[in-house]
Amino acid sequence: MDSVDDMILLAEVAETGSFTMAGMRVGMPKSTISQRIAQLEDRLGLRLLNRSTRHVSLTSSGQIYLEYCRRVRTEVFAAHIAMTNLKRQPVGTLKITCPEVTASYFMPAFLHGFTQRFPRIAVELIATNRHLDIIRERIDFAFRVGAVTGQDLITRKVSSIKRVLVASPSYLEATEPIKRPIDLLHHRCLLHDAQLEWEFSSDETPIVLRPPAASTSDSMGFLLQSSIAGAGVALLPAYVCQPSIAVHRLVELLPDWEIAPYEMTLLFPNLKNQSMAQTAFRAWVNAFDFSTFATGK
Repeated sequence: MDSVDDMILLAEVAETGSFTMAGMRVGMPKSTISQRIAQLEDRLGLRLLNRSTRHVSLTSSGQIYLEYCRRVRTEVFAAHIAMTNLKRQPVGTLKITCPEVTASYFMPAFLHGFTQRFPRIAVELIATNRHLDIIRERIDFAFRVGAVTGQDLITRKVSSIKRVLVASPSYLEATEPIKRPIDLLHHRCLLHDAQLEWEFSSDETPIVLRPPAASTSDSMGFLLQSSIAGAGVALLPAYVCQPSIAVHRLVELLPDWEIAPYEMTLLFPNLKNQSMAQTAFRAWVNAFDFSTFATGK
């Protein structure tokens, strides 16, 4: 694996056009930098620099490799800042938005842990299923589910979210059995308004249904409680309905069929001029185990 430090050195040499100037930037002798770059070229099996007595320039291979080197340098610099800031106690208020179901079933413990670690950071949580304008609303971080489009923001995949098909024992006792996805067309279905089609697969054969809607809502909480009350069949995040399955208030249906998950993504404006509080939150997210979303447990 290429040395991260050597990649950073190549970026410095490329931008200054000189081993000497690069050495002045990083506090390293010109001869050491030249040797390190030569070793990097040997490992890659490619010449990255054209060298002359007065000037250094990139080869075509070096031009391509430089973009990766710059990204590495940016991330290393951000990591150093994050770790330095974590030695202090960040102060401030973070404005965070997420879907209402995430706010109810995940955020309390997640944010409690964060504010315990950083007691001088206050959190303003906006629970909404609407996609707010992050820049106009001055939101620091947004957790989004599903496709993310329309805004020039930094995105980071948080986790896939497992989904399960459920109904209450009372509903199932009063209706025909559900043995295949196609059977759902003859049942009362409770739909989220952003998920009007349900996709199943078995043996790599996908089946996409548009089930009849007994109720439609943008609230996963409403759909959960409606399914518990016996109103119909719902497709819900596993981490939301697993506690009800465990105490037999809900029954998982079609467990042998795969249901396509959806993705949770974190969005934020940029990495430049971030406050210590913002840096601390990014580090908290990066270190957190989000497997509860993927497994439902």
